[in-house]
Amino acid sequence: MNIVDLSIKRPIMVSMGLVALVLFGILSYFSLPVSLFPNMSVPYVTIQTVYAGASPEVIETQISKKLEDQVSSISGLEKIISYSMDNASVVLIEFKYGIDENIALQNVKDKVEAISADLPEAAKKPVITKIDISTAMPVMSIVLEGDMSPRELYEIATNEVSERFAQVDGVGSVSVSGGQEREIRVEMSRSTVYERAIPVLQISGILAAANVDIPGGNFNYANHDIPVRLKGEFPSIEEIENLDVPTRNGNFKLRQLANVRDATKTVRERTILVDKRRGTRNENAVLLSVVKNPSANTISVVEGVTDQIDEITKASGGRLNMMIIKEDATYVRDSVKDTLSNVYLGILFTGLVLLFFLHDLRSTLIVAVAMPFSIVSTFLVMKAMGLGLNMLSLMGLSSATGTLVANSVVVLENIFRYKESGHSRIESASKGTKEVIIAVFASTLTNVAVFVPLGSVSGVMGVIMSNFAWTVVISTVFSIVVSFTLTPMLASFILPEKVTKEGKISRGIESMFNKWESVYGKMIGFLLKNRKRSAIAISVTVALFIISIGLFTTIKYELMPKTDGGKILVSVELPQGSDLGKTTEVLAGIETRLMEYSEVESLLTTLGSMGSMDVDVSVAQMDVFLIPKKDRELSNSELAADMTRLLSDVPGAKIRISAISELAVGGSTKSDMDLYLKGPDGVVLRDLSGKILDKMNEIPGITNVSSSSKAVKQELVFRPDRKRLSDDGITVQQIALTLRAAIEGFVATTYKEGGEEFDVRVSITGASLTDIEDIRNIPVVSGAGTFPLSRYADVSFEDGSNKIIRTNKVKTVEITADMLPGYTAGNALTEVFDKVNELGLPEGYKLEQAGKTEMLANTARDMAMAFAIAVVLVYMVLAATLESLTQPLFIISTVPLSIIGVVFLALGTGTVFNMVGMIGIIMLVGIVVNNAILILDYYNQLRNGGMDIRQALVDACTAKLKPVLMSNIAIVLGMLPMAMGIGASGAELRQTMGIVMIGGIVSSTILTLFIIPALEYIVDKGKKRRMSGKKATAKRPAKEVQ
Repeated sequence: MNIVDLSIKRPIMVSMGLVALVLFGILSYFSLPVSLFPNMSVPYVTIQTVYAGASPEVIETQISKKLEDQVSSISGLEKIISYSMDNASVVLIEFKYGIDENIALQNVKDKVEAISADLPEAAKKPVITKIDISTAMPVMSIVLEGDMSPRELYEIATNEVSERFAQVDGVGSVSVSGGQEREIRVEMSRSTVYERAIPVLQISGILAAANVDIPGGNFNYANHDIPVRLKGEFPSIEEIENLDVPTRNGNFKLRQLANVRDATKTVRERTILVDKRRGTRNENAVLLSVVKNPSANTISVVEGVTDQIDEITKASGGRLNMMIIKEDATYVRDSVKDTLSNVYLGILFTGLVLLFFLHDLRSTLIVAVAMPFSIVSTFLVMKAMGLGLNMLSLMGLSSATGTLVANSVVVLENIFRYKESGHSRIESASKGTKEVIIAVFASTLTNVAVFVPLGSVSGVMGVIMSNFAWTVVISTVFSIVVSFTLTPMLASFILPEKVTKEGKISRGIESMFNKWESVYGKMIGFLLKNRKRSAIAISVTVALFIISIGLFTTIKYELMPKTDGGKILVSVELPQGSDLGKTTEVLAGIETRLMEYSEVESLLTTLGSMGSMDVDVSVAQMDVFLIPKKDRELSNSELAADMTRLLSDVPGAKIRISAISELAVGGSTKSDMDLYLKGPDGVVLRDLSGKILDKMNEIPGITNVSSSSKAVKQELVFRPDRKRLSDDGITVQQIALTLRAAIEGFVATTYKEGGEEFDVRVSITGASLTDIEDIRNIPVVSGAGTFPLSRYADVSFEDGSNKIIRTNKVKTVEITADMLPGYTAGNALTEVFDKVNELGLPEGYKLEQAGKTEMLANTARDMAMAFAIAVVLVYMVLAATLESLTQPLFIISTVPLSIIGVVFLALGTGTVFNMVGMIGIIMLVGIVVNNAILILDYYNQLRNGGMDIRQALVDACTAKLKPVLMSNIAIVLGMLPMAMGIGASGAELRQTMGIVMIGGIVSSTILTLFIIPALEYIVDKGKKRRMSGKKATAKRPAKEVQ
């Protein structure tokens, strides 16, 4: 007993099994993690090394290069990027996707540990951490305000608020920006240093030596093992003030030699919030950024933190106010809801199609029930496989809505044919289902086979595509189970024993179908009158395909569509040497002009930072938050372009304004175009990057062109006189520390209070440093006496670097750019490389794609390979199913027919091609062949029954016209909500898929109905003539003998 007969004869048993799948599917649905994108844990490890006072050149040679050479031998490396900056080195190590991040972290630690002794003694121990680029961006940004000092606000933010946030399940980290951080300052005057001849280094050493907490071991007393500990840490600031300091003139209390005070660190970063809704501008604000764990549910994290905000605000009694200025939960929630609504609309539209074609509620119910069964059961397997609800997996379900009913439509339509020929409903259900098993199974296998190659796509894009592919595959497999069980079972129960066409509407619809079949039959008969007519039809179609391929190159393409979540980022860079006051002044002017836009809701300004790798008092960034999309006419991209024009007249400032898209994947940069210029010499790279920037600015559509190679900054360099230093008995380190103490001060030790640690900073004060002479006269204490700094070092101005980048151990300048609305990076990139080729790079220098640009190129290459493999796999499935090597070639020929529709609909709607569109084309390979499978499978059955070629093709085509139209219109209408861009969140991503699928299915369906019979007719007629010729040749000798 096969599965079809089992379903008909044991309906209760089969029903219970299917119901169990649905119940477990429903339970699984509510426990699936919800996020915007799949969990893409890309293994990255960072090595951060602080070397106070060192220039980027020194950092590069003494730290970054050594670390790069050491870790480059680790297996599984994808890329090494180092950033050598003032005072610090950051080495970012990217491993190949799939490498265990914990093993990668340990391997890096082992390598760095082996080389730590070769790093400068004054450098701090390298800090090695693993990071997840895909979830490094905060899911929430909260501004903390209060009627208190910046120091109090900072302490509350770090000690109370961030701790509460960190306790929320799923929160990975909480960072704090703004406010003022506490520190203890020990300030010595210049006069004291001269008069008392006290080296700053001596004060620092005394402070560090007097502030220790060291275990002394264990002491055995009265048969008890008692631990011994020296607790010598400063219990209070007064204790620091009363510390005895020996000098040449006797002992003094520290308070007699220096001013010890409880102060705050020098402000180099500030946060300002301007809220148009409340009409407020607050410069005393702290920004808290919440980053979630990679596997955490975005919605749950945001809801948990929001609950904590309410509790903290209420408990403060009105002293604190927290404002959520950015959270991803709403966008994620709306995206999931909108995608699900597309699924529901697809089911509704598909049901209406079935009702129209079958004009019977009971028949429509049978097929309509198949969709929820397939979709809900899919959640069970998704849970088992670790998949979640995200835009890609839900889009897979939405895309499969129409295809899920295709199998049941074919089965049910065939059951109807048997009933119309007089069979009972049970007999019709059994025979009708069995007759199309091969065709349905083959079409399902082709749908599954096309997604196998997507598993070969590398990196982050492979993870994204696999989520989409697995969802479609799982639901499709369930659809075939339903088609061979639930559909025949319900048909044997609820379909009427006698087929009746009651009512004017039913009779009218049936009459219309009969006319369609009659007209179509005559058209096929005319086409198959002779081989010449068939050849003309095929030639016209080939010409259309060639034209469409030519037009395909004119379609704009990008990696991911840009979404409008209502955010714009403004980055501002002032000339080197600008202080925080000047930066504040310029940003205030920009703020005033941007607030004039009615679309702007609030502004969040961060002074002194443009990201973790760009920290300086001369830079700033401003997050612009817009009113909801439905309440404005312009998109965030259009507003960003207009703001760029408005602020182009700000003197002396480099301003870059970019629309933020929520669909940035894999930690890709915020820039639309990212390039690496590589070469051995930094000066040549700087010169070449300037020329390339000029060339890029000539290309229409490119804006915000910038490079990491900033203008050369001037440094005041002290070169020690080693002979004199040796004669006076002091070291270069003492000179360096004295210089640092006079200008910025240096941390000697830490002071602990209330479980917190605060820096104790030693510095020299007493006279402001207004010119070079003031610095030259900084007092230096030596064995020969107290002398000005100029005695021990020559002073001069020299050119210096701001930041040195190296990728895979080669010096690199990063060049970035954005695209204006209506332009795409994919098309502009060709022009960029053409311009660079005209420029001519010297030997040893090259321009490479990076970031989004590199990912776009890799994805296009991988998708082309996946498409080719998909076609081969589909051919193999068809050849094995149909037991023929030629017919699968005819069926595969329907794939180019779909490209015709894709190209013309994309151009007609102005669609920009992207990764989702590429997936759509691969998906079409498995769908569009199903029409040809139905026709040729039935044609083979008729030919095996003895019917001639032409009549068999006419009968097969007319018999399968109805199921072909039903299934394809159902798929098209299932995709219609996606193509129409229904839904406010994430519609840009879904829309491309809908347009590609509809264009491909419509063109392939129309052309398949004519081209497949034409091809089959030409080939089979040719075979028949050759066979007739061979028989005639074989008989001729026999006649001659007679």
